[in-house]
Amino acid sequence: MLATFVITWRETIEAALIVGILLAYLRKIRHQHEFRYIYWGAFLAVLASLFFAGFSSLVDRLLQGMGEELFDAIILLAAVAVLTYMVVWMHHNAREIKGELLHKADAALAHHQLWSLGMLAFVGVFREGVETVLFLWGLVLQAGPTADWSLQVAGGVIGVIGGIVMAWLFFKGFGHLDLRIFFKVTGVLLIFIAAGMLASAGGRLVAAGWLPALVEPIWDSSWLLSERSLVGSLVAGLFGYRSHPSLLELLLYLAYFPFVMLWLRRQHHDLTQ
Repeated sequence: MLATFVITWRETIEAALIVGILLAYLRKIRHQHEFRYIYWGAFLAVLASLFFAGFSSLVDRLLQGMGEELFDAIILLAAVAVLTYMVVWMHHNAREIKGELLHKADAALAHHQLWSLGMLAFVGVFREGVETVLFLWGLVLQAGPTADWSLQVAGGVIGVIGGIVMAWLFFKGFGHLDLRIFFKVTGVLLIFIAAGMLASAGGRLVAAGWLPALVEPIWDSSWLLSERSLVGSLVAGLFGYRSHPSLLELLLYLAYFPFVMLWLRRQHHDLTQ
């Protein structure tokens, strides 16, 4: 539930900020009559995201029993890759998002291509929607069939509502809402979530016979904390906890953190050049 909440909360805020920045700028330059392009772009992006979610679910059902473990591993690895890139990109480019959006909005207005305003909203919101679907799909695969889906759905709904409210408060002038701190904290949590997904992908590849388990299991702590318990499921979803992991899963989990730290440091080094 917590992992679902964090992902939907953050992605909703990112999408709402894109729409909010465009609306605030149009209001500032007295182009309120162009709001409809932003609204339509955002609305169509939500519909397209729902269609993508439905299509993904259909593909998953069609592939059941046909290399399902391998397919699940590919989805988990894709979620890890996109999640990691998003965290690194946002860490170093968050300050430039507003300027880039406003520059494109100015170009659209100058060339009287008002449909481009809608495309800005559509592309921004649809990108966050696709990321959300991919990340949530990864969480579903990671949690397995024993998960309490009512809690997952509740976490997602609360995350969406919380993201909309937080973005609304931000644009209403609540200066104490420091979104830089928000993105840093949630970025750290997302790194832990991605590490858990990577370990789960390793487990799927072991089950498919593509990788060796090395040692399986390396421990069994289910007597202390089981993933089927409420606390265990929360810790598993947020931090990738496994009560009986293989050695390969543990190595993948631990190797992920220095990889991300090196990538972040490399990006920082490139920016300072």
